[in-house]
Amino acid sequence: MFQTSHDAVKTLRAMCIICLLLFPASLAYTMDVAGVGKHAVRLYRDDPRPSGDVPAGVRSESSNYSGQYPRRRVSKRAQRRLNRRGTWTVIPEDIPPQSALRIEHRNLSYGVAEDHQQFDLYLPGGCRDERFPLVIWFPGDDWSSGARTSCPLTWLTHHGFAVASISYRPSPTHIFPAQREDCVAAIHRLSQAAAIWGVDPTRICIVGRAAGAHLATLIGLDANQNLGTLEERDFPWHQIAAICGISTIAHLPTLGSDHDRASSAASRLIGGPLPELREAALRASPISYASPDDPPTLLIHHKNNTSIPVSQSERLHAALISANVDSTLIVRDGQYDSLSENGTLGRVLLNFLNRTLDTDINSVIIRENATN
Repeated sequence: MFQTSHDAVKTLRAMCIICLLLFPASLAYTMDVAGVGKHAVRLYRDDPRPSGDVPAGVRSESSNYSGQYPRRRVSKRAQRRLNRRGTWTVIPEDIPPQSALRIEHRNLSYGVAEDHQQFDLYLPGGCRDERFPLVIWFPGDDWSSGARTSCPLTWLTHHGFAVASISYRPSPTHIFPAQREDCVAAIHRLSQAAAIWGVDPTRICIVGRAAGAHLATLIGLDANQNLGTLEERDFPWHQIAAICGISTIAHLPTLGSDHDRASSAASRLIGGPLPELREAALRASPISYASPDDPPTLLIHHKNNTSIPVSQSERLHAALISANVDSTLIVRDGQYDSLSENGTLGRVLLNFLNRTLDTDINSVIIRENATN
């Protein structure tokens, strides 16, 4: 094929030059196809440089991380070989701290009553150094039913919040305090598995509407959370950092004459007519637990709500203010407002959560898998 060995050497040199010229363009094309693009940095494993010399956007592996995921021991010869080669990983530097795609965990149990003692958990996608603050939704208009699957707050995952929706035993078959005990047990279950889900048990906000707001304020304002048959020592510590009640039922004895009947939802909740069981009604009233140690509270009520008078939220707000609690009352026109992300109530709630739960997003660090 070649006339002389000299021609063969020249041909090989030309082929090497062509390969060197084409390799950078091929590598750049591969990075673009892989989604890395031009905005990328290189992360060096076991970087010997001091932290002040590490390039922007790269964080050296901490001792905690290395201790949590110890590497396999290698011989000194292998260590020298690795040091000569170096281990570089190309990573994108503009990964968002949370993704539009959320992670959903459904039908998680916290008791033995099957569907009535379960919760759904929604987590933000993406990566974050710190744990997520947790927003817990209590569904239900009258304690008899409430679909946890139709949680209106799942959009909060786009803003860095974890969201849980809880179901509890209904009042027609279980009278108070079964509903409160279920909600407290669910909160403790979430706190117990906080490390698994990546949530912060010290930054919890509980939210509800009507009957759900009654349970949210009742649990949030009752520091002792009278657990009844539950053993408090069996549960991990948590903190209710904020409360939001929409059309809150705060004082059962003054709900109105329509609620005094034995067939009303409030009477079924405590097991009999409100006027006859006044002490039980007071024990089930959130206003009875207002104290100076209560967390910040947001109360929203509609003037034209015919089933729950606006005086319920006004009385609770006055009791909290007199106890020097950070309480905000918003009275709206109409009967109902959506809690959607673009709605007025949604924006009000988001501002309240950002103020009380502090959701500053840290920079995102992608570390190389220690098993590689």
